[in-house]
Amino acid sequence: MKLDRENLQKLYRYAYTLTANEDDAYDLLQSAIEISLRKLADGTENSAAYIRMIMKNRYIDEYRHQQSFPHENIGDNSPVSLDESTLEDIVIAGHDLALLWKTLAPLDREVLFFWAVEGFSMQEIAEKLEISRGTLLSRVHRLRRRLQAEAGAGQRGIA
Repeated sequence: MKLDRENLQKLYRYAYTLTANEDDAYDLLQSAIEISLRKLADGTENSAAYIRMIMKNRYIDEYRHQQSFPHENIGDNSPVSLDESTLEDIVIAGHDLALLWKTLAPLDREVLFFWAVEGFSMQEIAEKLEISRGTLLSRVHRLRRRLQAEAGAGQRGIA
C-alpha cells in the first residue's frame, strides 16, 4: 500500500473515530505506521486493513490501560477560527455533536465511520468487524433509535 495523502487521511479519520480526539488520533496513527513499517522490513504485507487492525488493537490496549489508571482531562484550549454570520449555529451544532460522539461506544463510532465516511455496506462492515450481519443490523437499529431520541430531546430542550 502506498502511504499517500489520501490513504493517510482515511487512516487518520479511522483513528479519530476510535479516539474522538485529534491529538490521540495522530498519536495512534503514527504508532500504527511505525509498527507496520517495522513489519514491512520483516516481509509482512503493508495494507490499510493491516494498519487499521494495528490501530484498533493499540486503541483497545490504551483503553484498558486508562481503565486501570484513570486520568483527569484538564481541557482543550485550541484556537478557533471565528465567523460572525454562523458562529452560534456552528458552536451549538459542534457542541451537540461532540457530546453525542463521546457518549457512543467505540464499536458504535467504528460502525458509523465505516458506514458514513468510508461508505461500506452492512455486510462489508460485519466482515471487517468480524461480527454477524444480524448482530450488526440489530446494533445499528438500537443506535439509530437512541440517536433519534437524543436528537429529539435536544430539540425539545431548546423550545
